[in-house]
Amino acid sequence: MVRPKALDHLALKVTNMDKTLHFDHQVLGLELLRTSGPNAEGGRSAVIQAGGQKIDMFYRPDFVSADKENPVGMDHLCLIMDATSVDDLIAHLRQANVEIFWGPVERHSSTSVYVYDPDGVHVELRLEGEKTA
Repeated sequence: MVRPKALDHLALKVTNMDKTLHFDHQVLGLELLRTSGPNAEGGRSAVIQAGGQKIDMFYRPDFVSADKENPVGMDHLCLIMDATSVDDLIAHLRQANVEIFWGPVERHSSTSVYVYDPDGVHVELRLEGEKTA
């Protein structure tokens, strides 16, 4: 039988590489592996990493942001976060001026908060084993 072993990476289109890299690397703490560009057409790319999985990001001047109200394509990206508590995660996001549009939400043995990235992509930030007070 042929079937996938693992997810190697996913790729996102972004409309502002600098804002996206700030959000992903500085706010969320994802490891920045490499960047390239701009090329002759103004395109840029970057690769970030969350654990063993990579996220490739591509920018072109003609890309447009997602419609938060009527999204098409990817529903959301979920990252398992390393934080002392959900309160610390929320404080960190507020300090970075990132709006939490939902949460904290408890599910099974985890707690999640939901934010949008700079292009309107729905991002779930999950703390495993965390329960809110």
